[in-house]
Amino acid sequence: MAEDPRPPAWDLYWATVEGQLGTGPSGFVRWALPFLRSVPGTDLVEIGSGAGRDLGYLLENGFSVRGVDFSSEAVRISRQLLATLAPEVSARGHVEVGDATAFLAGLPDRHLSGVVGLVLYETFSDRELDELFRGILRTLRPGGVHLWCVRDDVHPLREKVTMVPPNQGGPPGRAVDHTFFSRSKCDTLTGLGFERVALEPRAETHYFFVADRKPVASPPAAQ
Repeated sequence: MAEDPRPPAWDLYWATVEGQLGTGPSGFVRWALPFLRSVPGTDLVEIGSGAGRDLGYLLENGFSVRGVDFSSEAVRISRQLLATLAPEVSARGHVEVGDATAFLAGLPDRHLSGVVGLVLYETFSDRELDELFRGILRTLRPGGVHLWCVRDDVHPLREKVTMVPPNQGGPPGRAVDHTFFSRSKCDTLTGLGFERVALEPRAETHYFFVADRKPVASPPAAQ
């Protein structure tokens, strides 16, 4: 089996951009915060936690957050950030290297209040997305939210995937494939068992901000 190109590509990306992305949280996680606050409980997972800026913001807003990332370099950077937070804040955070689907598989059913994923799902295959979304549905409590952000299918970098992270850091051996998302593709993923709360297109950045909720009376998971 060929080696997955994503972990070394993300390692190279984070080693290249460390210190260049600022220190504040993303616009997406600021948008997501009211949805997260609408759900009882504070246990969250951030998929693709990167350099930890959003994770730190969520911790400072009272949540307990476990982050998972393909990249050991990203995890190193995010752990450095956690170490700068007040001890009572950083104690509620944890980051580790790993595959998101496998990570979720190790969590109990109906455990999480929310799952956050920022501009990562483009590098997942359709099969991986199906498994990931079903894993998220299983681990969310009824009424829990999945907040996710993806690039739309008219993004100007669609024809230049070698310029899209993690490919920006230089050739990792071969470029990481990317998918750009249509509204219908977003709807298909939401349809794996979630209820759509919001889908907000960001024309200036060509992102979709998506908020989905696990139904309070959740139907059995599809086989």
